[in-house]
Amino acid sequence: MPFSLHISVENRTATASAPDLLSRFIQQAAQQYELTVTAPPSGTTASAQATITVPFAHREHIRILFNIFAADMEEEHGTGLYFHMESAF
Repeated sequence: MPFSLHISVENRTATASAPDLLSRFIQQAAQQYELTVTAPPSGTTASAQATITVPFAHREHIRILFNIFAADMEEEHGTGLYFHMESAF
């Protein structure tokens, strides 16, 4: 059973492109888990969103990976980055 997730990034510091950060996460996640991009990263440098679908069994693993990615990006680019993930029904 597939599980859809809406992911978004807001960058208030302009240290990195929000769509690029989302693409980077999706590429990293796709190396570890089966996923489908149902809405590719879109938006502006400051704000972007995407929707991915993963097998139901991997929904929590993807959330954990997303949180780790967010922490890594904050370390790499500094504060001012806001990452959000929610179920997309």
